Amino acid sequence: MINNKTIETIYKKYRNRPASIDELNIPLLFEAMDDENSIEIKGHDIVIKGLDSWSPFHTIDLNRVHAILDFENYIAIVMHSSIVFIGKTTGEVHVHLKDLKPSIMDRMRGMFCA
Repeated sequence: MINNKTIETIYKKYRNRPASIDELNIPLLFEAMDDENSIEIKGHDIVIKGLDSWSPFHTIDLNRVHAILDFENYIAIVMHSSIVFIGKTTGEVHVHLKDLKPSIMDRMRGMFCA
């Protein structure tokens, strides 16, 4: 089951990109999916057909991907500040955006300008 703790662990474990895109488990995108038409690779991009073309997650540059993970019902494409979950059987797409923590300057401003 994917919950907030799992997502937090994913961001910590995959905080950096691999040295090469060859280290990503790209075949997993096609092996685990029931609907092979929901994802395709065009050059160095992953195209998620289940999303509208205007979505920022419709086309993802492989150089931005930190990991591709397999869960029971989902495939996860992990990036620095977001994770795209794609349903294996349904092709449904869910996007998690990482919460930005305030910088030290933001915290200091908050202390003095409250």
